[in-house]
Amino acid sequence: MRFPVRLYGALLRLLPAAVREADASEMRRTFAALWEEAIREHRRREVLWRAFGRLPGAIAMEWWDWRRSRAQSPGRRPEAGMLDRTGRSLTHAARSLGRSPAFVASVVLLLALGVGSVTTIFTLVDHVMLRPLPYPAASRLFELTQGSHSGPTWRGLQDIRSVESWGAVWPETANLTESGPPQRVRTAMVSEGFLAMFGARPGVGRLLVADDYRSRDAVVISAGLWQRTFGGVGEIVDRTLVLDGRQYVVAGVMDPSFTAPEALTGPTVDVWLPIDWSNPLFELAGFHALKVAGRLADGASLDAVQAEVDALVARLAEVTPDSWRRRDGTLRELPVVALQEATVGRPVRDGLGLLFGAVTLLLLVACTNVAHLFMARGLSRIREMAVRRALGARTRSIAAQLFAESVLIGLAGAALGIVLAFAGVAAFLALSPDAIPRTSAVRVDVRVLGFAVTVGALTSLVFGMLPALRLVTRNASGALQGRSRGNTDTRWDGRLRTGLVVAEVALSLMLVVQAGALLRSFTRLQAETLGFRTENVWTIPLEPRNLAESADWERRMERVRAAVATVPGVRLATYGMTMPLEWTGGSRCCWRGSPRALGVELENIDTNMHLVDADYFPLLDLRLVAGRAWRRAEARTEPAPTVISEPLAIRVFGSVGDAVGREMTASSSEEARRFRVVGVVADNRHYGPDTEHGPAMYMPAHTIPFGMDRAHIAVLVDRATPGLAEELREAVWSVEPDLPVPAVRMLTEWASEATARARFQASMFATFGIVTVLLMAGGLYGTLLYTVGRRRRELGIRLALGDAPGRVERDVLRSGLAAAVFGCLGGAFGAWGMGKLLSSTITGLESGDPALLAGGAGLLILVALTASWLPARRAARTDPLEVLRAE
Repeated sequence: MRFPVRLYGALLRLLPAAVREADASEMRRTFAALWEEAIREHRRREVLWRAFGRLPGAIAMEWWDWRRSRAQSPGRRPEAGMLDRTGRSLTHAARSLGRSPAFVASVVLLLALGVGSVTTIFTLVDHVMLRPLPYPAASRLFELTQGSHSGPTWRGLQDIRSVESWGAVWPETANLTESGPPQRVRTAMVSEGFLAMFGARPGVGRLLVADDYRSRDAVVISAGLWQRTFGGVGEIVDRTLVLDGRQYVVAGVMDPSFTAPEALTGPTVDVWLPIDWSNPLFELAGFHALKVAGRLADGASLDAVQAEVDALVARLAEVTPDSWRRRDGTLRELPVVALQEATVGRPVRDGLGLLFGAVTLLLLVACTNVAHLFMARGLSRIREMAVRRALGARTRSIAAQLFAESVLIGLAGAALGIVLAFAGVAAFLALSPDAIPRTSAVRVDVRVLGFAVTVGALTSLVFGMLPALRLVTRNASGALQGRSRGNTDTRWDGRLRTGLVVAEVALSLMLVVQAGALLRSFTRLQAETLGFRTENVWTIPLEPRNLAESADWERRMERVRAAVATVPGVRLATYGMTMPLEWTGGSRCCWRGSPRALGVELENIDTNMHLVDADYFPLLDLRLVAGRAWRRAEARTEPAPTVISEPLAIRVFGSVGDAVGREMTASSSEEARRFRVVGVVADNRHYGPDTEHGPAMYMPAHTIPFGMDRAHIAVLVDRATPGLAEELREAVWSVEPDLPVPAVRMLTEWASEATARARFQASMFATFGIVTVLLMAGGLYGTLLYTVGRRRRELGIRLALGDAPGRVERDVLRSGLAAAVFGCLGGAFGAWGMGKLLSSTITGLESGDPALLAGGAGLLILVALTASWLPARRAARTDPLEVLRAE
């Protein structure tokens, strides 16, 4: 946190000596005081903007006054200071670069491409992974992971001494009614002190206080909900909200700058409510709903908290062993994880890390091309530098001009790269399907701009100054005596250019192979047979509330089904607890059981339990491999009919044919309801093309054994017509006027989203791969073309002495092919290592396939031959008479 103060003090050294001695110390102390007083993030930004924004102008004015005073002093001639020398170097550098517009444009574009790409990904990495969370003492915050927690666990945590304070939240959704059209809102029921722990403050009104936890009728709403529901104007405090049929009073509006802790509440919260600890569910050891966070006590560590939490688990296991011991008798864990780590999550860290590695490779390829161009320009200026040194120019002054040229080009490339980064960040956030945390604050700010400028300047300096340093140490006599007419390249020059091409090919192969692996994985997902109908199927996710008993769920959903079936164009309508592809990416919902078959002794089989309507099977066109689906008229017979999946039938009964007619229970409990298997459906991809469905039971909706607040309607239509979504929404509201209908979507959209992550990763790596291949081809072409030009005298003499043009052409092609082959050999090892890394982070990716490696190498060799062909033809067509006349 003291870095800005140190940086400000370092910049003050640029002031003239007299001003620095008189005022620099006081200026630094003043800035340090302002920085320490600025606690909030927005206040710190203001301090930085005012201090660093005004400092360059102040420095320039002080130097102007100093120079004017020196010029007016009698009998004194102003000496050239550092700023004067820097100004002259920059002026000369600008003039020199102005004489080579093609060179400048090429280098700036290459730098912009590399800087823009790496800055785009760095912006995300910086905001998501590197910056501290925007909460007081964020480094001391942690989360109790491993899912949600129960009331007894929460009460036991209060005795842990290594924790200064605890906070609990129950994230949920609610139906907001009587405030315009019904809408679904995200709610968070929080414990006392939770909002204070994360530095929340009201924008209007107040936050929750102790009395609210006794009356439990006050809420705090978000600025977003206030804006979209009430227009963000008028009196909102003490206004009534109706959530799930219950009335609440608005106590205040959360400040818009407050960021909810995503690891605990999700990315957004619309309504904050006090937790009702009198709810009898919080007395049950098996009711897990609370997300728990804590703040370390002074001097405490996460290891100390973990030790106390482990001791608590051991004590709880003595009271309720079923909740805290696994089947093998071992204790369950409650890992304590820093909130920063829990917020980002490993999948996001790995994904951003892979993208950052890919764009770094792209930047390196661009850098090698920059080095090619600087070398070519440097070798063409050997005589110029020799003349300057012969006229008395010192090595330091020549190096200063070359340094200034590199800086100017680097800054120009960084400026254009920043423009690309702005567009890249916006495009990435819009196209990325991943739920990346903390994206609300992602933007190209001063810190990111500094990174971009640093990368651009360093790249230009490193890859521009290396040739420059060689130029200022090159012997001038050879150039002045005329030896520059021929090939002035040294053996080191040729090896360096060839090495750069080899490096480009190796880096390109690494990206091309991984892009091929991701594309192949995505193609496999696209070709995966889902096992159910998606065309012309529309779905409507719902969350009915205030169900007096479990049977109410079926009655209400049956009314909705009948209503949407009357919409013109609807051929069939059904409902279920969930629909295929509603949950993907490893997530599953909402009921998993361990069914038993009567007369069969088996271990518990973890099974997906689906409550569905009779028309579920014909609407989705699920393929039956044995038996049939039940009819609506027989749904209430005893035992109730059920359809099971092919994997469950084989595991329980040995074959699909033996399953039909057998009886099962929904769980291992003796009181569990009995079902009769009437059919077996083929396995399908209910949870996405990359996830096996596994054992599953489909049961009539009325057999629901517990209360449920979610449902999903599906309709099969003849064809999609304009306004169909609105007609379906109105049909739902005709029988359920208070039920929000947040989405009406085609099942094909769910299917597309299920593969969106694989498609995005494949497209990103494919784009990087294509760009690197083009850069590699350009670098090889430019190198060979330059080499042919430098060897023009040699080639002309060879042709004049009778050497065949075809042999000259083959020599040039052979040099390009050799560089490509050596690059592929080196890149193969890098591609293998990068493939292992990708395979460990992306499930189902096979990246060590020799065929992919061979295909990528073949592609690059073909590109290399194509890029070498034009320089080879130019070499073969060299006119020996013209060359000899020039000599």
